[in-house]
Amino acid sequence: MILPADLRSLPEFLEFVVQGGKDAGFSEERLWKLELASEEAVVNVIRYAYPEGKAGTIQVGYRSEANGWFCVRICDAGQAFDPLSVGPPLLTPKIEERPIGGLGIFFMKHMADEIRYRRKNGMNHLTLRFSP
Repeated sequence: MILPADLRSLPEFLEFVVQGGKDAGFSEERLWKLELASEEAVVNVIRYAYPEGKAGTIQVGYRSEANGWFCVRICDAGQAFDPLSVGPPLLTPKIEERPIGGLGIFFMKHMADEIRYRRKNGMNHLTLRFSP
C-alpha cells in the first residue's frame, strides 16, 4: 500500500496492517502491539522524514514467513534516519522535566520482537518483526 505521508493516511495504513495480523491469527494482545509499533513508525515518517513543504509517500507492506514470523515493512524516500541509533529515553525525571520526543521509538522497540533498518537506493526500509 502506498499513500501520502500525511496523518490522514494513518487510519488506512493501520487498518491494512491490523487486518494482516488478524489474517495471520494474532491474539488481541499481539494485534495491539502490532498496531502500536506500526503507528509509531508511520507517524515518525509523517512528522520527520520529509522536510516541511515537501510532499512524500510511505509504502507499507507485510508478510507472514514460513517460520511463523510476521513482518511489517515501512519504506519512504525521506531523509535518512536509523531509529535503531536512538538511545533509550530518560524515564526517571518528572514528566515536565523530560525532553520532548523519543517515546515512540522506545515503544516500537518494545512492542516488536525485532527491528531492522537499512537505507538503500535513497529509501529508508524499516522492518518490524513479530514472533509466532
